[in-house]
Amino acid sequence: MCLVFPRHSRATLPSRNPGARSVRNKIIREASMVRRLFGLLAAAFVAVVVAAPAHAESRVALVLGSGTYQTNPLPNALNNAGLMAQTLRDLGFSTVEGADLPQSELRGAIANFMTKVREAGPDSIVFVYLSGLGLQHDSDSYLVPSDTAIERESDVPIGGVRLMDITRALAGLPSKAKVVLFDLSSGHPYANVGPPVRPGLGVLDGAPGMLIASAAAPGQVASFDDAAYSRFALALAEQLREPGVPVDQIIARARLRVHQQTNGRDTPWEVSALAQPAPVLTLPAEMAATGATPPPSVPIGERPMDGLPAQEAYALAIEQDTIAGYQAFLRLYPNDALTPRIKRLLAAKREALVWRQTVRFGSAQGYWTYLRRYPGGPHAEEARWRLSRLSAPVAPPPAFDEVVYEDIPPPLPVIEVIDDPVYWEPAPAVFYDTVVLAPVYLGPPVAPIWALPPPPPYAWGVLPVIAGAAIIAAPFVLPRIVRPPLAPVVLRPPTGGPRWGMPGGGLRPAGPGGPGLRPLPGGPGGPALRPLPGGPGGAVLPPGARLNNPGLRPGPQFQPGGGKPLNQIGAPGRGQGVINPGLNRGRPGGPAGPMQSRINPGLRNQGINPTIRGPRVAPQGNFRPVRPGGNFQPRANIQPRMNVQPRMNVQPRMNIQPRMVAPRMSAPRMSAPPRMSAPPRMSAPPRMSAPRMSAPPRAAAPNVRRRF
Repeated sequence: MCLVFPRHSRATLPSRNPGARSVRNKIIREASMVRRLFGLLAAAFVAVVVAAPAHAESRVALVLGSGTYQTNPLPNALNNAGLMAQTLRDLGFSTVEGADLPQSELRGAIANFMTKVREAGPDSIVFVYLSGLGLQHDSDSYLVPSDTAIERESDVPIGGVRLMDITRALAGLPSKAKVVLFDLSSGHPYANVGPPVRPGLGVLDGAPGMLIASAAAPGQVASFDDAAYSRFALALAEQLREPGVPVDQIIARARLRVHQQTNGRDTPWEVSALAQPAPVLTLPAEMAATGATPPPSVPIGERPMDGLPAQEAYALAIEQDTIAGYQAFLRLYPNDALTPRIKRLLAAKREALVWRQTVRFGSAQGYWTYLRRYPGGPHAEEARWRLSRLSAPVAPPPAFDEVVYEDIPPPLPVIEVIDDPVYWEPAPAVFYDTVVLAPVYLGPPVAPIWALPPPPPYAWGVLPVIAGAAIIAAPFVLPRIVRPPLAPVVLRPPTGGPRWGMPGGGLRPAGPGGPGLRPLPGGPGGPALRPLPGGPGGAVLPPGARLNNPGLRPGPQFQPGGGKPLNQIGAPGRGQGVINPGLNRGRPGGPAGPMQSRINPGLRNQGINPTIRGPRVAPQGNFRPVRPGGNFQPRANIQPRMNVQPRMNVQPRMNIQPRMVAPRMSAPRMSAPPRMSAPPRMSAPPRMSAPRMSAPPRAAAPNVRRRF
């Protein structure tokens, strides 16, 4: 029996349960939606993973302060470093901090920081802030660690850290921007050891992508200020928190703030090679809420000066701090009350750049060119010293090839002053007090920052903590691309206070802001020593009395081999304060010991009387030990303990028959045949040379200008 079923398509297949089909379609639709959602999430995740390394920004900073110097400590140098460390931490920087690190550990901290910069990658922003004492040696700038004492000029390169090594190491590491700040222009007696040591810092070259700033102009010292913080550190802390300002303009605004606060006495130096547009560290709060980016700002060097009032044009020239900017002001205002200040700044700027190029060129023509332009300049003595090192005449010859540097703009005719002996000396106070600078552009200083209270007392090895630095500026937010900072790395010096590396200095008394050092007994401020009996200020000893050995305990102390107690031996002679029992061995009445075996008995056979004398110790104070009897008894000679028997003669060896040697036959000497001499060689007749006509004397050519 065969059953035949009708053939139907799948679409027309009758459904036994219509509700099951709707459930199945619903499941299919939900599954497709889940697959689509997972696809979108995966695409977003891949986009974030791919884009994060390209846009994430790491911020690392190195903050080092040195202030506990052996001579003239700088307490505010450590306060400045603490203020900058707190400011950079608020800006999202992972900091490496250190206070009063010795030279070896300071170099290690710099090397470890370079490793962190390399790990941060090319999308990082790097800050370096060094506070302390800086000096010049042979036109190189050095940071002097706190454990180094400068007594002669050679101590600077040996005990210091050359700043060019730091900038060169940073230049070889990839990053978005590098900012190096040197607050090292304080006055100090270490700068008076003589040439080639000079105060302040020299001109430093900035590599591409790097900005270098100093608290004062090259070769200048920041004006004295006994405040808890330096003006340069306060200006940086104020301007770094300004939202929406590029980092290069932040340094320019800090220079203008310091110049205004000192009424023109201090002008921080800057060498910038940052790529434009420069990165922005902070954003305004309203801009961060909308996710917008700050518009690109016009570089300071491209801002026009035409049409500005004299005060605003002066402020713009200080912000630019270039030869072209100062010359633009002189063209607009050749007779203004601020013109003498601009002339002085322009002359110092040109001289510093010319000297830097002269040292880089390193030829006698370059030094002669400098001496011709600046016979009494600040580097004239060093130029003559370098000429003597090149074995070249110190005085410029009448005719030589002058060196012209193309990267330095030529001077303005008539208006600009190149060399004036008055410019190379500190200006009197009346020079700056005639005109008071107005706070244009920046407005008045932020009161909470410039009125910061002093930090807590300094604890050895830790930067001071500035408690109010996080809440004393305008509100700002960090960009979203900034990675969260890591915990600060605090490097501590060895415990126990400062350890100066050079001899000749004692412990300095504790000063304001410095560590409290315990004075030594008997020294200034320390406990008084108890005078010895019989000495000045001590108890009077009766006649015939003497001091016991100060190294022995009171009471009878016997010798190892018996005899009188050590602290009661009254052997005549000097040096009774220290008695060696081993020296009495072998003497009459003393115990025998191994000392006798050290005496060569053969010496007595040669007429030598060996004796052993004990060590002599100078008596304390004016006390002189009294000898019993008053007469000096010579010490007994050491007798040999035993007579050494002479060595028995050794029997001579048996005579050995000499070995018979056959006579050596020599071959008859053959006489060489007579040597035939060659016929004499005829010499050529002497060559007649034409007389040499001397050229007429050439007149001295005028100076030729060589361009580089």
